[in-house]
Amino acid sequence: MKNTTELLTSENLREMGLIGAPKGAGAHFKRFLQRKNLTAADAARDLNVAKSTITRFINGESELSIDLATKIKRVYNAPVDVFFRIDAQYKAYVVSQNISKSVA
Repeated sequence: MKNTTELLTSENLREMGLIGAPKGAGAHFKRFLQRKNLTAADAARDLNVAKSTITRFINGESELSIDLATKIKRVYNAPVDVFFRIDAQYKAYVVSQNISKSVA
């Protein structure tokens, strides 16, 4: 950083190697389940969805749908609005990385 009064941004911190790339909502949902000592199979049973639905979401292979978010909120009272914000930030990061690669 050139100016000591410059605000630290996530991008600045990533450039300095202090934080890693953001993760999608599924990775955060996985940590949520881990803190509750639940597996993907437990979540699938509780939410009445296929286990593959949960594992695809956790692995970033599918997005958080309104239907799944509604079930997560209803069953676990989880902060689904945070999951959607995290997902939006992750998508913005991916877009910026794709643009950087295409320009370089």
